[in-house]
Amino acid sequence: MPNFLDGLPKEKVQLLYILDAAKAALTEQQFYQCAFECTGMNWFSFHNVAGELEKNGDIVRQRRPFGTCAFLTEQGKVTLSLFEKGLTYSLREGIDRYLQQNAPQFRQEKEMVSSEEALPGGGRLVRLKALEGDRTLLEIDLSVASLEESLQVRKNWQQCSAKLYDAIYDALTGKE
Repeated sequence: MPNFLDGLPKEKVQLLYILDAAKAALTEQQFYQCAFECTGMNWFSFHNVAGELEKNGDIVRQRRPFGTCAFLTEQGKVTLSLFEKGLTYSLREGIDRYLQQNAPQFRQEKEMVSSEEALPGGGRLVRLKALEGDRTLLEIDLSVASLEESLQVRKNWQQCSAKLYDAIYDALTGKE
């Protein structure tokens, strides 16, 4: 009969497994979202466990244009290989399925990003970016009158960005 992990060791291996199974960079929010949806891990446990993994050298956090991401180190890969079978097959399959189903959304969240800040004379500056890997394809700074407008612009950026990019590209290259 297999000897399954429990408690803190289980939580550590779960997070290592998520990073390995993702096969692509996950933002901190995406990483936590997967941990919560697949394992029920709460926000505080997630940050404590991820912090321990980073302190021990199993993961490293890196700043990317679309946010901070966590990656497995070589040591983390070795640790995972030693303890991965301590996770139930159903848990590993659930994580794999979740990551596969959410990969398109996660990719879009990392490619079409936005931020905002208050302007000195009032209003908001909304910064919209279309990214490909670490390269910025398009960046638009847009001044709007209110916080509500900035939130609406940022929300719509996810759905409209491809259409806007194509229109701007075609207009500027004369392909209209």
